[in-house]
Amino acid sequence: MVRIAFPTGEKGGLDDRIYDRFGRAPTFTIVDVDPSTGRILGVDVVRNPGYEAGSGAGVKAAQALGDRRVDVVAGPSPGPNAYAALQYFGIRIVTMIGVTVREALERVLREL
Repeated sequence: MVRIAFPTGEKGGLDDRIYDRFGRAPTFTIVDVDPSTGRILGVDVVRNPGYEAGSGAGVKAAQALGDRRVDVVAGPSPGPNAYAALQYFGIRIVTMIGVTVREALERVLREL
């Protein structure tokens, strides 16, 4: 199983669009996938603790994803501190914007 997180808006989910800022996204849509078949095993929408943070939003978001054992983040390029935190947790970063979570998931699965 591979766990992929996508920064999303208020509603989250497979049909929401990728949010344009990693650390300030209101939610993360986390999708568990069987990489050999592409079958979705679960979808969870969680609040981003960095959304309303005064500072360090990207690092707070990365910490939350690390705690949830996310393998891949697909979305906009994170800032340098968030990037370092994601690297610390061993989370792979796939940069993309302007698509829905469903479309982004298809792209990520092709790259795995």
